[in-house]
Amino acid sequence: MTESLIRRIKPVPVLVAGDVMVDEYILGKVDRISPESPVPVLAVTDKFRRLGGAGNVVRNLVSMGANVALFAAVGKDGAGRWLKSQCEQMAVDCFWIKDFAARPTTIKTRVVARNQQIVRIDEEQIQDVDSQMEKGIIEEIRSVVPQVKAVVLSDYGKGFLTRAILDGTIAAARENRVPVLVDPKGFDYTRYRGAFCITPNLREASQASGIEIHDRESLVRAGRILLEQTAAQAMIVTRGKEGSTLISRSEARDFPVKPVEIIDVTGAGDTVIATLALCIANGFALENAITVANLAASLVVSRFGASAVTLEELLDAVNNQNPDTKIVQCAEIGPIIRAHRIRGKRIVFTNGCFDIFHAGHVRTLREAAKLGDVLVVGINSDSSVSRIKGQGRPVIGEAERVEIVSALGCVDYVVVFSEDTPLNLIEEVRPDVLVKGEDWDGKEVVGEEIVRARGGEVRFVRHIKGLSTTELIRKIRGEV
Repeated sequence: MTESLIRRIKPVPVLVAGDVMVDEYILGKVDRISPESPVPVLAVTDKFRRLGGAGNVVRNLVSMGANVALFAAVGKDGAGRWLKSQCEQMAVDCFWIKDFAARPTTIKTRVVARNQQIVRIDEEQIQDVDSQMEKGIIEEIRSVVPQVKAVVLSDYGKGFLTRAILDGTIAAARENRVPVLVDPKGFDYTRYRGAFCITPNLREASQASGIEIHDRESLVRAGRILLEQTAAQAMIVTRGKEGSTLISRSEARDFPVKPVEIIDVTGAGDTVIATLALCIANGFALENAITVANLAASLVVSRFGASAVTLEELLDAVNNQNPDTKIVQCAEIGPIIRAHRIRGKRIVFTNGCFDIFHAGHVRTLREAAKLGDVLVVGINSDSSVSRIKGQGRPVIGEAERVEIVSALGCVDYVVVFSEDTPLNLIEEVRPDVLVKGEDWDGKEVVGEEIVRARGGEVRFVRHIKGLSTTELIRKIRGEV
């Protein structure tokens, strides 16, 4: 049933309005206490940024195929420019993202050591957009609403979704019979009056309704109070690992979520409302939309940081396949490896053509795997092998070589690279250990500077004497 629902999801236009921000992560290791004061010293190993708030809602929608119009405001600063550039890379038009010079772009920096958040640093100034900008935003939203199939209001309380913008957006949507879904903030839900559905979590529902939620009865009572305040058709209360509860005037229904190891709940609400909106925009009944949204949430909470899912990953999860497949693209490997590194895993990298796979390859990969916890193998593409090895190579095609290497239990990830060297791939992986064959000992190793600069090491593995692909080819041709 769920698989057929996912296959029904088609690209549709969705309008997102709300508070965007930059989620910044600083990762590292803590091995000592500062002599200056009793605080841990973090040795930084990685830094990266992701879209946060309404930006993460957009990222989720785009990853599932939606066409998105984003209404938001950023500061006239570097973070704002970075956020716009990320939207442009996703083919999201930045025309409706306003520059609001009166306040900086919100940045939330999370400092993490071995999967434990040490501190979060918020750089922000909460301030409503000015009345002139507010009027222009309302007019622009009203012009776009007739062209979309759903509206998402992602409220993080930073000042973009003023009462006037909320009223104008919801009114325009109702006039055009476009459903409005709200991820709420604060205590006053009358701000969202007229929305189709609202998605608070347990804490938010309790605070806004004034009901202490301690069981299902009190949950339903709180939901019904919020329904009366908002005139919404439904309240979807998310309950973490317990799933979610749909509360309408006629029923209250629980929807379980797939049990998973929870790594990080950051951005899970963004994924839920994005998936709900996309499903509703595709004409799904609310019950079916919640089922798909819960599946999406179960995937993102098993990853580190605000994340997004694709329709392919949803289908893999339904079919009980591992969504974190061994064979990944170069652009995907960086975030995957960061999640392992946060858990304290030691990352090993090696590479090769692996043409006519033989026992020497097996030994190299097994020995490499012993040097750490996660082994990433880079494999030259067919065009790369031809340039390096000459005419007639590779003997075995790229797809077959990848399938053979990924079949080994000691290999965790396989990435094909088309360049002559794996330098760009090594920059993405940033391994703790770079492994090469012993014939490289004493030579300049590609990527060595990157690895050693991070405190990593280069290790050399012994070959099986007389065994190489070149020698095997010569034997086959009768040249030896």
